[in-house]
Amino acid sequence: MIKHLFWFMLAFAALPAAADQFKSFDGMDVHYIVVNTLFLQPDVAARYKVVRANDRAIVNLSVIDEKGSAILAEVTGSTVNLLSQTNPLQFAVINEGDSIYYVAPFQYTDQDVLRFRVSISVPGRAPMDLEFQQQMYLGIPQ
Repeated sequence: MIKHLFWFMLAFAALPAAADQFKSFDGMDVHYIVVNTLFLQPDVAARYKVVRANDRAIVNLSVIDEKGSAILAEVTGSTVNLLSQTNPLQFAVINEGDSIYYVAPFQYTDQDVLRFRVSISVPGRAPMDLEFQQQMYLGIPQ
């Protein structure tokens, strides 16, 4: 319950900058958000082995079917900067009761413009390719 509440609060805290970030794919929605890891409480970051630093962030995805239920999927992806440097994203699955999150930490430099390329595979469906861009800023130093 507390973990589930954490992810909700994380998404809610970032809403002004990232409202309605999702893409629909034939009856499924992929919701996504990118936030600096300093938004995570130290105990939560430690529990999920996420490094908290002003130059680190996580991308958090969820796959929701037409009934509003979370879907188990295989998620892979990468980031590409303006110099065409590609870095893979290593997604971890966080399954919390009725909620499933796909979370990948990454490091960046101040004012980096990153293109996120993510592929989502759900059994029995065509692969879903999500691409979005976000400019990254250093978080508030601790």
